[in-house]
Amino acid sequence: MLRNSVRLFTIRGIEVGVHASWLVIFALVTWSLATSYFPQSVPGIEAPEAWVLGAISAILLFASVLIHELAHSFVARSRGLDARSITLFIFGGVSNLAGEAKRPSTEFVVAIVGPLTSVLIAGVAYAMSVALSASREWDAVVSYLAVINFLLGGFNLIPGYPLDGGRVLRAIAWSSTGSLRRGTEVAVAVGQIVAYGFLLWGFVRVIGSDLFGGIWIAAIGWFLQGAGQSSLQQVILEQRLGRLRVSDVVRPDPAAVPADMPVGDLIERYLLPSNRRAMPVVENGRLTGIVTLSDIRHVPPPERATAPVGKIMGGRDGLITVRPTDTLTTALDALGRGDYEQVPVVSDGQLVGMLTRGDIVRQIQLREDLGLESKEAAAAS
Repeated sequence: MLRNSVRLFTIRGIEVGVHASWLVIFALVTWSLATSYFPQSVPGIEAPEAWVLGAISAILLFASVLIHELAHSFVARSRGLDARSITLFIFGGVSNLAGEAKRPSTEFVVAIVGPLTSVLIAGVAYAMSVALSASREWDAVVSYLAVINFLLGGFNLIPGYPLDGGRVLRAIAWSSTGSLRRGTEVAVAVGQIVAYGFLLWGFVRVIGSDLFGGIWIAAIGWFLQGAGQSSLQQVILEQRLGRLRVSDVVRPDPAAVPADMPVGDLIERYLLPSNRRAMPVVENGRLTGIVTLSDIRHVPPPERATAPVGKIMGGRDGLITVRPTDTLTTALDALGRGDYEQVPVVSDGQLVGMLTRGDIVRQIQLREDLGLESKEAAAAS
């Protein structure tokens, strides 16, 4: 889930939340509908009613976006991918899927189902508008949903990676070239053209005195430009790490502290002498958590002499670990799952050591300096 997001609820194990930026677009959509759309569609409507209908329509719009993203997530799960969360934010919604599709057909199906779902919602809303034509107010609400979902489906089919249309293009290019990296490069290149087109269009709209519309269109272009480049770098990174295992990087260090050790002793005996920022915690010989500097900061200094490590450690609700035989890509995924800085490496129930983001970054830099990463990336592509 994106940072600065608030979790709302869970659907079939998929967390749904809203980003702080969602409040901005919700307010703008409500304002636009209440002051322009409903007064034009329902002549004579009172301002309070227009604002209520505007808010209801905005909520239904984002419910449609949520259904669009759920379609991605459910189909991804049916194809073996792990769908973890959905976040509604200023540009609509984003599904958090673990890893990349293994086949272009999976990429294609997962990508295309979103726009098709939006078009289906548009069709249902249109049918409802016909049925509710006697009520001008509700006819206006469902007519808006029909139009906006049709436009949403069409917009997402634009080949601007990482929009759904860009992912469809990547699947086609991937299938044609036989290489995920080359397919991504093609999709990102086309997406950059689309992004700069949006930026230019937005600039022209601003010059033409449409300040709000121009800035919004330019913001979409800016988002596509940055997201496309980030996605390409992610694919390149995963290919560079694809052949490496956790055992190639982790430094064996089975040191751990007991759960009943006072925080003060942990600081004096382990953290300060060895410049550590975290320590595994064991209880009855079993790895049960990790205590980090951020955990310790929540303990007032006067209480550190008696407060046990087990009371403040992270991982009490479930500890994420990796095995020495796991790929570094798997390890990065584990680190990103909770925005962790380190993850324990365990083999046959025994602690091998701690793998940190820094360890992985240093390995990448070392292989780049030695000229090894280009050969492996070329072989992977």
